Amino acid sequence: MIPEKKHVPVLDSLRAIAALSVCFFHFVCGPIGFIKNETITGIFHFGLYGVQLFFVISGFVIPWSIHKYHYQIKNYFKFLLKRFIRLEPPYLVSIGLVIAFFFIRKLYSDVPDVRLPVLDAKQTLLHLGYLIPFTDYNWMCRVYWTLAIEFQFYLFMGLFYFVIIRKELAIRILGYAGVLAVSFIGTEKFVLFWLPVFLLGNVLFLYLSGRITKYESYTVLTVVFVHIWLFLPYPAFFACLFAVLCILFLTNYRNRFLSWIGRISYSLYLVHAIVGLAAINVMSRYAHTGIMKLVVILAGAGISIFVSYCMYLLVEKPSQKLSSKIKL
Repeated sequence: MIPEKKHVPVLDSLRAIAALSVCFFHFVCGPIGFIKNETITGIFHFGLYGVQLFFVISGFVIPWSIHKYHYQIKNYFKFLLKRFIRLEPPYLVSIGLVIAFFFIRKLYSDVPDVRLPVLDAKQTLLHLGYLIPFTDYNWMCRVYWTLAIEFQFYLFMGLFYFVIIRKELAIRILGYAGVLAVSFIGTEKFVLFWLPVFLLGNVLFLYLSGRITKYESYTVLTVVFVHIWLFLPYPAFFACLFAVLCILFLTNYRNRFLSWIGRISYSLYLVHAIVGLAAINVMSRYAHTGIMKLVVILAGAGISIFVSYCMYLLVEKPSQKLSSKIKL
């Protein structure tokens, strides 16, 4: 059991691992024809399952954070506003970067880029409310789809919280079963499909906050893992298992570098596919050996981390402070 107001150190490292996994997946597998070795691209392709790490973390962190403030249903819209203020400013800045890079590449690229997206005002406005999944438009940046899932999860969790904290076992069981049942509705574009992954984090919250027994938590975790094994790709299963085991048994793990990356992981997640990939695309035309390609990828990562740190200091951190002023 973890004290209510205690920070959980391992979460910072998990966020870092998740963000870096997704980054290097995009850096190695994203640029067309840059890395041609199928073994290397096959290995780094697993990095896309860092997304599931983020989902497990959110499943734990969101109920954990509102539990500390003795959250009540009357504060539902305050809770949503608090999350919105925390996450929206960095997201808006990243959208600005996408638009800026779009026009720069349009103006100065000497090679026709068939992958350049088509942007219009309606598409941009739909991004502001995470409404792209309800339309035929594509996301302006490949990572944004997960932000829509996260926002939908906040809408859900603000209500589902009152089901999982009930003392009656029967009600909790109905809640667990309901999550597994509704996951068959819809597609990967919507949170219902991913709710079992978030549920893993919910169960860890209940167990580590002392609200359910070890027997209940391990039983539910086992059932959810069987569901994930059957209905999601196998790498997603192992990503979720890794996250759960770390939170359960390495709760107080700290690593200075990973903790620092974890603090800026949201900004890094947002900008790496914009700034990092742009840098790699520019430098890749001069890299013709394996060593030079490695240098280019590491340079893209370094540039992404630097820009992310600046964005964290200038945008994300002030957003966190503003969000913290909203009391639940």
